[in-house]
Amino acid sequence: MNYRLICPAIVFFLFNSYLSAARGHDISGDVKDSKQEAVGTANVVLLHTDGTTLAKSAITDDAGVFILEDVADGKYLLKVTMLGYVTYSGEEITVEGKDMRLPTINLEAKSNKLKEVTIRGQKPLIEIHADKLVMNVENSIVSTGSTALEILARAPGVNVDQNDNISIKGRQGVNVMIDGKSMVLSGTDLANMLKSMQSSNICQVEIISNPGAKYDAAGVAGIINIRTKRDKNMGMNGSAHASYAQGVYPKYNAGLNLNYRNKKLSGYVSYNYARRWWFNHLKLDRRFFAPNSDVVQFAYVQDNFMKMPIDNHSGTFGLDYSIGKRTIIGIAGTAGTTMIDKVTSNTSQALNGSNQLIYDFVTDGGQTQEYYNYSANANMRHRFNDKGENLNIDLDYARYWNESVQNLATKYTNADGSQYQPSYFMLSEMYGLTQIRALKADYTLPIQTQATFEAGIKSTYVTSDNEPLFYEKTTGDYSLDLKRSNHFIYRENINAGYLNYNRKWEKWSTQLGLRMENTNVEAKQVTLDSTYNTAYTQLFPSLAVQRTLSDKHDLGVTLSRRIQRPNYQQLNPFKFFIDNTTYKAGYPYLRPALTYAAELSHTFKKKFVTTLSYSITNDNITQVVQPSETEDSVTVQTDKNLAQVNSFSLSASYPFQVTKWWSNMNNFTGWYSHFSGFLANTNLSNGSPAFSVYTNNNFTLGKGFRAELTFWYQSRQVYGFFDLGAMWTLGAGIQKNVFNDNGTIRLNANDIFWKGLPRASSVYTAYKEDFTVKRESRQVSLTFSYRFGNRKLQPTRRRNSGADDEKSRVGGAGT
Repeated sequence: MNYRLICPAIVFFLFNSYLSAARGHDISGDVKDSKQEAVGTANVVLLHTDGTTLAKSAITDDAGVFILEDVADGKYLLKVTMLGYVTYSGEEITVEGKDMRLPTINLEAKSNKLKEVTIRGQKPLIEIHADKLVMNVENSIVSTGSTALEILARAPGVNVDQNDNISIKGRQGVNVMIDGKSMVLSGTDLANMLKSMQSSNICQVEIISNPGAKYDAAGVAGIINIRTKRDKNMGMNGSAHASYAQGVYPKYNAGLNLNYRNKKLSGYVSYNYARRWWFNHLKLDRRFFAPNSDVVQFAYVQDNFMKMPIDNHSGTFGLDYSIGKRTIIGIAGTAGTTMIDKVTSNTSQALNGSNQLIYDFVTDGGQTQEYYNYSANANMRHRFNDKGENLNIDLDYARYWNESVQNLATKYTNADGSQYQPSYFMLSEMYGLTQIRALKADYTLPIQTQATFEAGIKSTYVTSDNEPLFYEKTTGDYSLDLKRSNHFIYRENINAGYLNYNRKWEKWSTQLGLRMENTNVEAKQVTLDSTYNTAYTQLFPSLAVQRTLSDKHDLGVTLSRRIQRPNYQQLNPFKFFIDNTTYKAGYPYLRPALTYAAELSHTFKKKFVTTLSYSITNDNITQVVQPSETEDSVTVQTDKNLAQVNSFSLSASYPFQVTKWWSNMNNFTGWYSHFSGFLANTNLSNGSPAFSVYTNNNFTLGKGFRAELTFWYQSRQVYGFFDLGAMWTLGAGIQKNVFNDNGTIRLNANDIFWKGLPRASSVYTAYKEDFTVKRESRQVSLTFSYRFGNRKLQPTRRRNSGADDEKSRVGGAGT
């Protein structure tokens, strides 16, 4: 472990905490009614002198006492609101150098003459529920002027890395939703959409790290649901953005988003184009040992460079129409194309046991990949009454197809430059098609005022057809390689139903759910005349309980059983070659992984969140780089099932307002995962503690300028057979609002010192591999975005909720 890197990370983390501990003063007081009895759960709001900008907020306890903590020196206005009482507005308060104790605040009961007075309570920044954590963006000063992606980066337990990948408590594969409807976008397209969504349109962010029975049982990463403000403004708005980035190679993209709404009709359309040049510089050192010894018999030392220009077009649209006051029907769709033209150059040395050169070989090649996709959704929402009883129905169809051509030419030479063996040529073609059909219905029934019953059904049918053909030659014409060619057909039908019950009490809330999924799979390798059939029915219970201990402490417990099914690319046996000794391929016989997960969370002062998690996963789907079990001196990158993975994790999310102009968010995740299994004639029983630290600092500089400084460190960790080295990144950025805050110019630098690069080793029986990779993680980007039209316009429902799990499993560049 590199302590020279860890020490600065810890010092930086503690320095932020020290500055945070030295800020501000406390304002305390109590609230009583006209009978001098304590008023509990009253909302106490501290505003800046403009009377609208929120500085701090608190809620009175059972004794009517409140504390506004860490208030910076300055002048403020105080308001107290409580249902059934007249709003209290006090005189100007001056905070200067010390804590303050205010005189008792007396609230007057609301009389009939004051019916026209509107009482609007301020919600705390963080709310804890049985099944989720809610961040109220409307009450966050830090979020003002931010984008949705920036808000997520500051949300408790959420991390957005230097490549805009979103994770919850260190787990990738988060499902992002808007108003309860899953986004059809992913990757860069999703990040660009979130960058174009402004905080002025966002009400809340819901973080569901351990989803209940209402959601698909697949996946363990969790859900982020962004709830938009509900207003009735009509008209049109939109945004446009363009950016240029420079790493080793240039990158640029541009996009447009439009929204329209009137009393009956609302719709949206978006388009994004990206042209990116990426590279992958991979260095490998492979050692093949004699059986049951540490004597090296043979070795490869390889240097592979791949350059990939990528063109991507993507678009989405949606349209909703209101039929009366209670029914909305809608359609939505997406389409996209991705073109990749890889050029590779690989130099290799074959060494004997004494590390002497036997021969070397050079492989030059290229690969053209074309991905296409479109999806369509029809949906209906009907409200039976104004109490919350409603029915949602979704019908989906999605089609993904791709064409790939690759060719390799390998020349072998002796140490003296003479020919070692005849040159080898390989050519491959593949056509793949995946189709998804889904039907889903969800019903919600409120029971009295504090309970809700939910039920739903879902059925999907997926077909995937991939036919890779390989041809080879040393002399003469190409001939079909029967060992590598294949025709793989996969059919999957999943039928599911769920029941969910929610109940709230004064200081308790709970959610109890049960989901049943029936899965039917047929996988056929036509070339090998091999068919695999399986059918099984699984139950997925879930439980969530939340308890408010006091105005400062909340506890939550969640339990669930989840499933992770392999995506369709992980099952596809098509081989992507680096050279004749190294390739990546899917594994058609992957089994789904089953996980039992438990989580205990504690929230202090509604903003400091600490979570302890434990999970057991059987048949864990794990990426491996292993020696081929059927080919001599060949290495394969693929996914295999490990017998079991036991994981413990402790995560903490601590936001601080260091000064009025400096805000800080710190995320820490520590974990221990133990992997056990048997692959490539090797027993595995290994694990190690690991941790990651992320700190984000935002600076409000005035005159429309804002700056940001981020630091991320991930320690050495064990993942399956991999022993991964530590990585860290430092990023900085500055932005300026222009054109009356409708436009934003931003300059960012990511991974400034180019230290966010993977390196690892793998050890198997009679085999060891070490590798390092250089990629385009270091780059500087300049972005301009402009928003126009009615900025208060509520976005149209962006939904495609019938086939979200299946779409996420398609993989590939076309998704």
